[in-house]
Amino acid sequence: MAIYSSRLRLALPEGRDLHLICDHLRACGFEIPDLDSVGLHPIDDPFGTGVNFDVFKLAQADVGTYVEHGISQLGIMSTDLLAESGARVWRPFTFSYGTYPIVLAAPRGINFDSLSTRPTIRLATSLPNLTRDVFAARGMAIEVVPVEDSTTACLLGLADGYVDRMVDPAALIQEGFRVIEVLGKARLKLLINHASYTARREAIDHFIGALREHQPPTPAPLSIPFDIDE
Repeated sequence: MAIYSSRLRLALPEGRDLHLICDHLRACGFEIPDLDSVGLHPIDDPFGTGVNFDVFKLAQADVGTYVEHGISQLGIMSTDLLAESGARVWRPFTFSYGTYPIVLAAPRGINFDSLSTRPTIRLATSLPNLTRDVFAARGMAIEVVPVEDSTTACLLGLADGYVDRMVDPAALIQEGFRVIEVLGKARLKLLINHASYTARREAIDHFIGALREHQPPTPAPLSIPFDIDE
């Protein structure tokens, strides 16, 4: 018996984890179309409950804003970007994949002691709020350089190091960087608009249950390339 005739929008983040998300949704019964074209992509009643979905792709940092304002009832977003956006949403489900360390990294040979001797440490980051909060709690004077490409900022002398999500240790090593410290973890979460959940509780609970039932195994954690490992 159908829950009720309804449509739910689900915002998917562009980037590295999108193919894992789509595989997870396929295991739940979604027939995921080609997401390269712009706009909403209808998926008819993946659970046989009378609830249809519209999926669409967004820049990773924008998902929380769309869910908070009810443009999309559901979304998937990393916790580091969610904290930066300040979006007020419910996040009841954590995906087994999409977990990455948030690291303080610098060109090889620079360590925490050498950074600490500088009057002001300049850190490039796409996570300026998180970076300020971490170092303010330590009483350290830092200058935050908000950029999307933290690596280039360091290589060209704009910053002494960077704070960012580490998704590819091999690339970090190849670019001549090493991790000084792990500052935290970013995790992939399902976001839900508060008002939408109140109105469509049964349908959304069914979706969360399907995600839990078909949750893939947790992948091995990434190896952290510290200088001391060499």
